[in-house]
Amino acid sequence: MSREKMKDKYFKTLLYEIAGISKQAYFQHLSQKTKAQQDAALILSLVDKKRKDHKKMGSRPLFYALKLDGIGINKFEKLLSSNGYSISQKRKRIITTQGFHEDSDVNLINGFELTGINQVIVGDITYIIQVGIRTFYVFTLKDGYSKMIVGLVGSDNMLANNAIKALKQVITLRKKENLMGTIHHTDAGSQYKATAYKKLIADCQIRRSIAGDCLQNGMAEQLNDVLKNNYLLNEQITTVEQLNSVLDKIKKMINEQRPVAALGYRTPVEFENWIKDLPVEERPTMKMYDFTQPKEKGELLGGINNKEVL
Repeated sequence: MSREKMKDKYFKTLLYEIAGISKQAYFQHLSQKTKAQQDAALILSLVDKKRKDHKKMGSRPLFYALKLDGIGINKFEKLLSSNGYSISQKRKRIITTQGFHEDSDVNLINGFELTGINQVIVGDITYIIQVGIRTFYVFTLKDGYSKMIVGLVGSDNMLANNAIKALKQVITLRKKENLMGTIHHTDAGSQYKATAYKKLIADCQIRRSIAGDCLQNGMAEQLNDVLKNNYLLNEQITTVEQLNSVLDKIKKMINEQRPVAALGYRTPVEFENWIKDLPVEERPTMKMYDFTQPKEKGELLGGINNKEVL
């Protein structure tokens, strides 16, 4: 053995003695560290893959979406944070309402307790601006209980026929006979007050509910935020056909792949399948915010309750 190797061996032995550990324990520690690094790299690669579709999905929904074994949620969130994977959520409200209030307008969902699907459907209109090209509009309808997107239509105008297309999607998906008595809640947009729209609502025996202001339609506006800032932000849309193709994919991803805190971190599809065979008394109750009552400190404005995050 060369003098240099003997010197190195003596130095390592001295280190083991100073540290109070055996040579075996030292290499075992190295092995564990390597495995931990490999596990971390694998988890981060899974996060990268998931975020290709869900670009701004937060750490907690990601944890449940990935269904990881062998790592707790706190450790997972710490891993993402320490590696620069945290997402800062932008919260901004864009008003597209071009409508009017009538004496007959009433908010029917104040304090309403949801125990199943098809009880409340919320709707709104948002827009995306393609720089140097044009502005597109997105008409949304969402089930208030399961957070399922049940109507989603893109257009290059804000005419009522697009709102009708979204409502017809709901009727096709949920079936007319299951919508009798459903509350249809939107802002006071003129699209929802068009004669043809009101007729379709009446034909299905759906009850119209109108928000007094944008805060009272917060659940629908939250979906607008997710669509615009999490999924449509970097899309280069040039035609209405392309927009609707993209929206179809987004609707499928949100409904089938995106866990929601208010649903126990289930996706809307998983939640609807879960409650399908549950007796009503065993289902979770979700109470809508009551804007007729004094606001309590810390309570969420415009949502179902403080669990509503979508």
